[in-house]
Amino acid sequence: MAKKFDLSKGEKFSLGKGDELSAIQVDLNWKSGADLDASAFLLNDDGVITEDADFVYYKSNNRSEAYDRTKFGSKKNWRDNTVPVSFDGSVVGSADDLGDGEDDGGEEAGETMHVDLSKVRPEITEIVFCVTIYDEEDKTTFKNVRDPQIVITNEETGEELCSYNLKEHFSSETAVVAGALVLNEDGDWEFEAIGKGYDGGLQTLVDMYQ
Repeated sequence: MAKKFDLSKGEKFSLGKGDELSAIQVDLNWKSGADLDASAFLLNDDGVITEDADFVYYKSNNRSEAYDRTKFGSKKNWRDNTVPVSFDGSVVGSADDLGDGEDDGGEEAGETMHVDLSKVRPEITEIVFCVTIYDEEDKTTFKNVRDPQIVITNEETGEELCSYNLKEHFSSETAVVAGALVLNEDGDWEFEAIGKGYDGGLQTLVDMYQ
C-alpha cells in the first residue's frame, strides 16, 4: 500500500483525472462534546452553487430515494432513512451522526461522504467539505471540538490517500471549511487542506456559496 500523506494547512494532494480515480470516500472525524454535521457545496468557477441540490446536507430534499408517503409516512422518517445527494448524483452525503463523541468515553464520531468524480458535471470545479455545530444555542464552538480530521480514501481499493488534522486554534467559530476537491488547470482533481473557521454556523456558509 502506498504511503498516506498527512497534509498541513494549504497543502494539496493530486488525485489525477476523474477517469483515473473516480470513487472517493471523504471521512470527517472528531472527538468532542458537540453534535457536528457534515455538508458539501459543489461550486462553479465563480465559487457559488448553481442548483439548490448542490448544497448537500442532512435536511436536503434531494435524496437517495424519492419521498413515498406510503413507505415512509412522514417527511422526518424519510430523511432519517435516506441520505442527501447532489444535483448530478456525484456527491452522496452522510446520515446524521447524532453522537457527540463523549457519551461512549470519547470514541471517535464522524460522518462519511462519497464522491464519484466521473459524474461531476463540467461546470463544477470545486467541491467544498464543511463541518458545523448542530445547535449553536448551547454556546458550543469549535474550541470544544477535539481532534477534527478529514481523510480521503480510494473507495475502490480502500487505500487511504491523504489526511488533514485540523490543528488550528479555533475559538468562537461554529463552522469550518475542512478541505476541498479542486479541479486544476490541467483537468486534474486535487484535495486541498483548508481548515478555515467562521462564526454564524451553517447559515454563514450558505450565504457565502449562494
